[in-house]
Amino acid sequence: MPTWDEIFDQSKEPIEFKLLSEYLSELNKTTPNRTTICYMTAFTMIKPPVPPPFHSIIDQDMQGFMTCLKDKKENLDLILHTPGGDYEATKRIIHYLDTSFKNIRVFVPHLSFSGGTLLACAADEIYMGPYSSLGPTDPQVFVKDSFVPIGAIIEEFKNAFEEVSADPNKALLWNERLNQIPFGLLTAIQKREENSRIYLKELLKRRNCRNLDETKLMELVKFLSEHGKHSSHGTGISFDEAKKRGMNVIDLHSDKTLEDLVLSIYHITTIIFQKTDAQKIIINELGKKYINNYHS
Repeated sequence: MPTWDEIFDQSKEPIEFKLLSEYLSELNKTTPNRTTICYMTAFTMIKPPVPPPFHSIIDQDMQGFMTCLKDKKENLDLILHTPGGDYEATKRIIHYLDTSFKNIRVFVPHLSFSGGTLLACAADEIYMGPYSSLGPTDPQVFVKDSFVPIGAIIEEFKNAFEEVSADPNKALLWNERLNQIPFGLLTAIQKREENSRIYLKELLKRRNCRNLDETKLMELVKFLSEHGKHSSHGTGISFDEAKKRGMNVIDLHSDKTLEDLVLSIYHITTIIFQKTDAQKIIINELGKKYINNYHS
């Protein structure tokens, strides 16, 4: 039975996909015994709005990675451009990649936020240029009609307790505000915040920061995971900042050949997003691919 990508290849394929496969193949030739996978989403493109799952990391993405790992090699090069997504789905993908490859390199040609940063933290090396950004990993929760940092909700409850303890007349005001938070959510998110930091520490120790001492490692975990350390969940963490904090990041800008290949792959995917209905592309150097399209 043919796989999804093999059926896709039997249909009319835009020429840009063939060009993307060629660039991935060229990058792969420079690094022996490595599988090369490009995971790109159209979240920074000016296109008609789509439901968040089309750009987010979700469990359905596992099909794409399984497709691209069918004839895998010993090590992995992963090119990422993603806003992040479902926390548990991201962890499952990380586990799959971590157990599948001896060495992992992540390339960030532009942005890899939230869950994308977690994927980068699961790599032995992260390649970034002056145009690249990681982002905070502080957990978010959906409240009413938007995502809110877990840390902000916990801080809100602490402020309420302190202010009402000092002035009981403020109880009515705080009661009106906190009624918007579902019952039981505070306990759940406190545990999630604690567990997310434990997971991030273990993730960094396994590969990217295995040589970082305990004190610096905990400082890095707090920096990445505490919402109060950043102006927003979309705050960019540059190469210089990541390096200063102790992450194993390598300057992509210093290797012109490698930089040109990675950026070419990024640019051709943006052209594909502009010309087609594709919202997410997962593809390897052999041309095996999984495409998520959206038709309005």
